[in-house]
Amino acid sequence: MAVQPLAALVGQEGFLLMMSARVFASAAALACVLALTAVQVQAKPADYRFELAGKPQPAPGGKSIVPVRLVHLPDTKPVTDAVVFETKADMGPMGMPTMMAPIKAVSPAQGGVYRFEVEPGMAGAWAITLAAKVQGEAETIRGSVTADLVK
Repeated sequence: MAVQPLAALVGQEGFLLMMSARVFASAAALACVLALTAVQVQAKPADYRFELAGKPQPAPGGKSIVPVRLVHLPDTKPVTDAVVFETKADMGPMGMPTMMAPIKAVSPAQGGVYRFEVEPGMAGAWAITLAAKVQGEAETIRGSVTADLVK
């Protein structure tokens, strides 16, 4: 018995239809894999959160040191290499958003904890608002934490 080509068994049109279906199915599967990979790689600013990394510590001169951690939410790991480029401290949580305080970064991040020195004008709840760039992310990460500071 001789082996006949597939085209001879199903006819030329059937063979072309079957091959077209296979090529289409392969292309669709590849497109799905690429789309899922792209979704996993591109994080969004909503995938990050700033949170207090401990209780604010009093510092000389009526200042406070506020430890803040930036967390990547999908894996709950701290982000250790962010560049925090915008800082603001205000009393918005106490209904006084125009009352601001000087704030500055005091040391490089260690273990994903960024430390900021705040010089509050009065004791109370202060909003520490931050903006950071994370390597590999196109958008700026923005957020805030509320810290109870003493004068």
